[in-house]
Amino acid sequence: MSKLTEESLDFARQHIEKYYDSDFFPKPFEFEAIWHNWDEVKAELSGKNVEKLWVFPPHTVPAIKSNGTYRIVHQLEPVDAVIYTAMAYEIAESVEAARLPIAMKAACSYRLQIHEGSFFSAGGGYPDFDSRTAELANECKYILATDITDFYNQIYLHRLNNAIEFADPSLKNKAKDIESFLSRINGKTSQGIPVGPAASVVMSEALMTDVDQFLQGLGLPFTRYVDDIRIFSNDTEKLDSVLRDLTIYLYENHRLTLASGKTKIMEAEKYVSEYLHNPYDLEKEAIFESLEIFNPYTGEVEEHEVEIEIDEDEAAEQAFLTAIDKAINQKNLDVGLAKGIIRRARTMHSSVLITPILENFQFFLPVVSDAMVYINQIIGVDEVSSFQAEIESICASDSVKNPLARYWLEWFIAHHAALVQGPNAQALINTSLNIEHQAITAVTTNNIAWVRHMKSQIYNTSARGRRAILFSTKILPSDERNHWLKMTIGSTQFLIDKWVATWVLETT
Repeated sequence: MSKLTEESLDFARQHIEKYYDSDFFPKPFEFEAIWHNWDEVKAELSGKNVEKLWVFPPHTVPAIKSNGTYRIVHQLEPVDAVIYTAMAYEIAESVEAARLPIAMKAACSYRLQIHEGSFFSAGGGYPDFDSRTAELANECKYILATDITDFYNQIYLHRLNNAIEFADPSLKNKAKDIESFLSRINGKTSQGIPVGPAASVVMSEALMTDVDQFLQGLGLPFTRYVDDIRIFSNDTEKLDSVLRDLTIYLYENHRLTLASGKTKIMEAEKYVSEYLHNPYDLEKEAIFESLEIFNPYTGEVEEHEVEIEIDEDEAAEQAFLTAIDKAINQKNLDVGLAKGIIRRARTMHSSVLITPILENFQFFLPVVSDAMVYINQIIGVDEVSSFQAEIESICASDSVKNPLARYWLEWFIAHHAALVQGPNAQALINTSLNIEHQAITAVTTNNIAWVRHMKSQIYNTSARGRRAILFSTKILPSDERNHWLKMTIGSTQFLIDKWVATWVLETT
């Protein structure tokens, strides 16, 4: 058993404050309570063995892909997110040291370089993956392209434990704690890591270390990005043999399988022309360059402020409109293109994409997280009412049948009193299963009756619901609020409840 260090916990705070706890959900208000009580939180989390820390099941919903299928995504409980991020920090350096050298451009994905709260300050690595593919395609006649089926959700936790210990034998206890932590949040299931937290990227790359070594031992040039593998040869029979060997190795050592529908052996030149250098991708890259997006293949944009001169506004807006029209006119949404455009517009504080996104909301569901973060950041409080008609239309549409889209819509509406006045938006909140959004709405609209009613229900709700009700008491008269919160602090068995109550008590 091991304990978390203060250094790793401070990194976890910096990471979550600067970036996110999950790539698919809005950041919960509970983090403000955790930071407010940070000295006590750190003492609690570093003072016990990780195995003795309480953990809880994550928030889990299906997120739609551009092809209409779904994948499961997760948001850990806030304290669990801190723990998981800290554990990833404590193994990241050793995991990176165990990987194949960067110069080989074999293991291209997410080289671990920690800097100012980031695990991946060197970038995501996809441009290296594609450029290495093009290089090897010039050298070899054929390519085997494949990837792993449902990768994150199929990872066996004991194999992950072994991979971390392999990276550094001194991490044996931490590796066991990571396996135990993930098993407990999975309800004692021994399979699957969360989809959403950046820490899971560290875990997945640890797991793939021996796979990279196996591929290297086959004697053929290859390159890999996460679970996407490309192997090259001048002999199709050799590639077929490699495919059999890789299939057996992944199954026997990791119980992983290759996606048959995405596995192909073909001429390398044809692969490059169809998948890397086709006219659409070249046009997309030109769009990225016109918007000065830094990682054109993934759509990842560095988070930094961009100053635009007044006389450049019109040209910038036209570039964004041209780009978003290109995305909308595709049969299926190009997720990388859409994310790149939206993130660039957000960094440049351009509001020109709000109307196209709202008018085509169903189409943009695969990037709903990026879309709603952008809209929330760009729309001013005084401007939100001008988009009420579009929001009302979305609230009455089939889009709200999508759980993740509904969650984001509720979250956005809950923070804007002008939107709650709309009958469709109001109905969405009133029928919500997410008490946290009803609580935020109550605070936004100063609905004291809702708070007083829910106080009596606090122990009949979920953990998220309890904290939401505690949060909503900030609108109660001070005597009523303070008396009840002090009682909660003195009686609750849940530390996160105590921290939320203390935060509301001391900051309202």
